[in-house]
Formats: sequence, structure tokens, C-alpha cells
Amino acid sequence: MDNLNFVNVIKSFFLGAFIGFILQFRVYIDQELAYRTMAVLASGSIGFLIGLVTEWLTAILPISLARVRTYFLINGLLALVVTSILMLVLDGIAGSSTMQQLPFAPALGFVLAIVAIANLLDYSLYRRTQRRLERYKQGLRGE
Repeated sequence: MDNLNFVNVIKSFFLGAFIGFILQFRVYIDQELAYRTMAVLASGSIGFLIGLVTEWLTAILPISLARVRTYFLINGLLALVVTSILMLVLDGIAGSSTMQQLPFAPALGFVLAIVAIANLLDYSLYRRTQRRLERYKQGLRGE
């Protein structure tokens, strides 16, 4: 548990809530606000679960894979696999009654695209921060 990146788990909650919010415009337009809010919170909880499982799987990987690009690649692929598996399980549990308004394959593709974009954005923000830190260090050294 010491190696888990809890910041990424919390980010996953908000990413799940964001996905749930976006899907509200296609699926639950005629529902009451309370149901729509519960759906967004449920999506956030699912995102939290996906983030927790992904970070747990990443934490148990051998330390020899601890290069930055490798970490982000493995973490991103794990996020996509865990998301796909969890969505398939939830579709099996909920059945077709919840997916009548939105077919499963386009919903899965939409969610996976957002997860992939979020992982790429996370990596690019990391790289930008590292470049800024390096420039700051050079400025302190007077180079």
C-alpha cells in the first residue's frame, strides 16, 4: 500500500465523474436531477475503483520497470484493460435495460478514448513539469 499513488486514484474518481457527466447528455436527458446526480456519483465511484485497481497492479510491478515512460505506458495500458473489464462486467450485471438508449460498443469506445487522452495528458503534464524544474535548477546554478 505504500507504493500506491493515491493522487492518481483521486484523479480517476474525478475522471469517472466527468465521463458520467458527459454521458448524461446522451443517455439520461429526461431523468430527474437526483437520478442524474446519482449516475454521475456512481460513475465517479467506478472511476475510483478503476484507479485503485490500476494503481495497485502498477505498484506490484517489479522495480526494474521504474523508468518514467515505461511506468506511464504500463499504467495507461492497465487503466484501459481494467476499464474494459469493469465495463463489461457492469454491462453483464445491469443487462440491456440500462443500455437501451446508448449501445455498449460506442459507450465503451468513448470511455476508453477519454481514459487514453487523460493518460496522455497526465504524461505530457509530467514532462512539462520536469522541463520547468530543470530550467529552474539551471537558473539557480547560474548556467
